[in-house]
Amino acid sequence: MGETAALSARDVSKRVSDGRSRREVLRGISLDIGRGELVLVHGVSGSGKTTLLAVLGGLLLPTSGEVWLDGEPISRLRDHQRAEIRRRKVGYVFQDFGLIEGMSVLDNVLLPLVPAGAALRDAVARALALLDRLGIGRLARASVSGLSGGERQRVALARAWIISPSVLLLDEPTAHLDSERARNLMDDLTALRDDGMAVLIASHDPRLCEDRRMSRQLELDGGAIR
Repeated sequence: MGETAALSARDVSKRVSDGRSRREVLRGISLDIGRGELVLVHGVSGSGKTTLLAVLGGLLLPTSGEVWLDGEPISRLRDHQRAEIRRRKVGYVFQDFGLIEGMSVLDNVLLPLVPAGAALRDAVARALALLDRLGIGRLARASVSGLSGGERQRVALARAWIISPSVLLLDEPTAHLDSERARNLMDDLTALRDDGMAVLIASHDPRLCEDRRMSRQLELDGGAIR
């Protein structure tokens, strides 16, 4: 494991069962993502990108191998221990966003801070500043149920960003964004990288593959990195 890596994996595999058979979704994944890196994992639909992010972020346990977050091994921890490390260190933007429909934009963004007991005034100020930066400050009190796909994506990014994570994981973050918004998102992710965050994007969007601001690109094919 690299000494300065914010996120590391060694020989990670993941097998899943459909009730009749087991198949290997990830095969022997090893990688290091350093602080200040913006890395793209690309591959066709079904190549294992979403499963890879879930395992790296501690949402799923690998069948074999180990994952480290900021040098802490997480794959053999109990669920509550893994959840605590994840809450402190990982920001996650899900492909389906994972927003709470009955809540406002602002309350969705504040959710990760609730277990930490953050001071409400400071937390609200930070959330509003992030929403303004992402161009949706005017929607802070609106219900997320009425938002467009692009607006929902930006709410999800603000929610992941608010904890100032060591590692930011994004699953198909530009899927609902036009070219201008996709460029704006990359501007923000580049700024986070420059501030020392490790940013890992999983996507098959060719616009991201062509973006020269990526530190590097990894191809996931059949569950293995090529």
